[in-house]
Amino acid sequence: MTAMRDLVVIGGGAGGLVVASVAAQLGLDVVLINREEAMGGDCLHYGCVPSKALLKSASVAHNMRQASRWGVGSVAPEIDMQMVNRVIKKAIDTIQPHDSRERFEALGCEVIAGEAHFTNPSQVEVSGKKINARHFVIATGSHAWIPPVKGLQQVGFLTSEDMFSLPVLPKSMVILGGGPIGVEMAQAYARLGAEVTIVEMAARLLPRMDADASMILADVLGSEGVSVVLNNEVVEVSERGGIKQLTLKDGATLQAEALLVAIGRRPLLDALALEKAGVDYDAGGIRVNRKMRSSNKKIYACGDVTGEMPLTHVAELQAGIVIANMIFKMPKKINYDVVPAVVYTEPEVAQVGISVEQCEQSASGEVYQFAIDQLDRAVTDNSKAGVAKILTDRGRIVGAHIIGPHAGELIHELALAVQEKMKVSKLTSLVHAYPSYSQLNKRLAGQYYKDRLFSPFTKKLVAILNRLF
Repeated sequence: MTAMRDLVVIGGGAGGLVVASVAAQLGLDVVLINREEAMGGDCLHYGCVPSKALLKSASVAHNMRQASRWGVGSVAPEIDMQMVNRVIKKAIDTIQPHDSRERFEALGCEVIAGEAHFTNPSQVEVSGKKINARHFVIATGSHAWIPPVKGLQQVGFLTSEDMFSLPVLPKSMVILGGGPIGVEMAQAYARLGAEVTIVEMAARLLPRMDADASMILADVLGSEGVSVVLNNEVVEVSERGGIKQLTLKDGATLQAEALLVAIGRRPLLDALALEKAGVDYDAGGIRVNRKMRSSNKKIYACGDVTGEMPLTHVAELQAGIVIANMIFKMPKKINYDVVPAVVYTEPEVAQVGISVEQCEQSASGEVYQFAIDQLDRAVTDNSKAGVAKILTDRGRIVGAHIIGPHAGELIHELALAVQEKMKVSKLTSLVHAYPSYSQLNKRLAGQYYKDRLFSPFTKKLVAILNRLF
């Protein structure tokens, strides 16, 4: 009989590492299994970190070309993808120690590199070693989904796993998918100098974000040379002389040196043998309840493998729920109502809470907005594209949508307001430094009172008060 361990965590991404770290520091006997030797998951190696490093390099190149906007001579940047790749790798390597084998072994975890699978409801096997445990947490993450397009598997294409190590910048690129990854990479590679086209099946870019934000971002990308094809899809791909030939559903054709598939991601499940563990799942992920527990009461799941909002901060939120229920035996349930979402283009796109459409369906719902070009700090920075919206219900903040500079930072004050069911007056009474981008939230909240303050009733009241006193 093998020894009974307290906890086995399968997956060394954001969710798994949070659970393993807390459990080990609380004295539990923890085994952490990760497919690769390097831990940190897709976010560190193929997603959040490398993409933001690439976007920064692209932003610098763009600003060099556009420097005359700020009274400085514009210059044509020299793009060396090998140097850009080194910048990306340096960012990954700087963060990696926090997610390293050495750190987690120092915390008390046994760390095993390999692919685990269940042999029964309370045992996994990895690299020929069988491990029994009282509890398991599955946090294996996700992988890029490759659509069944005719000819796609026969030609070379890029995904998030290899798009950050291109030896040279392609002259042209077609990106399948106009979601967050698609638009971020479109802007990045266009700013570096590639001719980029996005193909999106939906009627607009970022179909899950605010419609006005989508329109503004499309205009910005268009001004930077990105072509956008909407309501369409690629149905066949071939290659001639190193050039990808793409046929669209409407019969149109596109050509490009590089093809990036950024349509979406799917949970990593196939190797786990979940049927032997009695865990219910489907193509969308492991089925969990609001306590993040699977159909096997010993097994929990968190992160992309659940199919719920594949975001790193959501994985960390879910990990916290797992810790509360599994380790501290506190009946805590997940709530996705207040989860900020950010797209890191320039301008950034951010949102939290309900949508404009949901707000307008409520009899007491109201939507107010403030244009970024009316914000003094944006004027001084000559970065004026965008709009911010605040959604209220009976005077309380229930949602917010921003496209503008630093939207990803500004959204958090509004997220707190949504979470705490804050009255708009709380936000307007808070002093915001001038001139700062944070003043956008105060100006935005002020729109709620604008019509009320200068209404005919208020004017009559002021007239009476000034006559009497």
